[in-house]
Amino acid sequence: MRRIFAVFKKEVQDNLRDRQTVFYALLFGPLLIPLLITATLVGTVKQQSIDFDEISSIPVVNADLAPNLMQFLRSHSMDVIAAEDDYETALRNGEVNVVLEVHSDYGSQLRDGKPAALIVHTNEADKNSAKAGRRISAVLSAYERQLASLRMQVRGLDPAIFDTLAINHTDVSEDGESGQLLASILPFLFIISMVMGGFYLAIDTTAGERERASLEPLLSLPMQRWQLVIGKYLATLLFVVLSVLLTAVSIYLIFRFFPSGSLVKLLRFDAAGITQALVLAAPLTFLITSLLIAVSAFTRSTKEAQTYLGLLMIIPMAPFFVLQFVTIRSAAAVMFLPMLSQYKLLEKVAKNDAIAPLHILLSVTGTLLCASLLLGVAIWLYRQDRILR
Repeated sequence: MRRIFAVFKKEVQDNLRDRQTVFYALLFGPLLIPLLITATLVGTVKQQSIDFDEISSIPVVNADLAPNLMQFLRSHSMDVIAAEDDYETALRNGEVNVVLEVHSDYGSQLRDGKPAALIVHTNEADKNSAKAGRRISAVLSAYERQLASLRMQVRGLDPAIFDTLAINHTDVSEDGESGQLLASILPFLFIISMVMGGFYLAIDTTAGERERASLEPLLSLPMQRWQLVIGKYLATLLFVVLSVLLTAVSIYLIFRFFPSGSLVKLLRFDAAGITQALVLAAPLTFLITSLLIAVSAFTRSTKEAQTYLGLLMIIPMAPFFVLQFVTIRSAAAVMFLPMLSQYKLLEKVAKNDAIAPLHILLSVTGTLLCASLLLGVAIWLYRQDRILR
């Protein structure tokens, strides 16, 4: 154990001095990647979600022609103000987001039982304007339904006469599509951060040392080669674990900015959920580390190792894209597959779905078996003479 710890300590100290390793392991993977991806998603969700309780100003042309409509707008958290004369220029310049114009014949059209003309002016090139337009259109649709109901009641008709069907939708599947994309983000970020956490350290401890001609002196030390591999393995594992832990913290903090009432109710990114996801993803740290060490031991130079490991990064990303287009059931055979099983388990955590204990057992078993196999390959490669070539 002392020999293993000596190798472990040496590799950790050497790589803490390497700014590139520290940057990718403790900053780029855990902080910048989650920030870039989730910030984009947060912005998109905030842009698409409409808070009907938020008080906003609505410039109106000819507001005096529709007093009942103005009162309806005020009851829906809209502050009615008079529109500027040149409201089109104001819309183009972003000074206002939306303008409602009441047609001059609005009152007479209502009295005659005809459709009363209203015009919603927006600037669709401006996202805030488009969002404001969707909000006012939704409120006007509610007012339209209210007027239609009153018209039919005046004529002695039951408003429900036109409701020929009463359609209700229920989702009974455990693998529903609700929040599928965002639920997949959690395992995606975890796995990418694990790879980035150990990427450069794994390369430097094998291919890098071979290029610097410092590997041969290590192999000549009075220790078995498997002890040398385990020491390097544990050093890489440390950075992988630190990377995913920092990623979990950054995800928790970033998702605090999601609008309440939208994804907060749909997805589970609270402390308990992320902690559970971390526990379920823990076996992957061993697999990712074994994969990085094995590939680095197989390659002959730093550049070759970067090429191979760069291509292998497709593996952790593949389930993310596949699951967006293909529905894969959480069958026993699927849960035995490393990475794919973690994607399915962490998706369930994010969507707060029940997880079968058998699925957890299969996922852990399959992942650790694969990790052990790859670690065995790395030890075998270190025992070959080609490791020095």
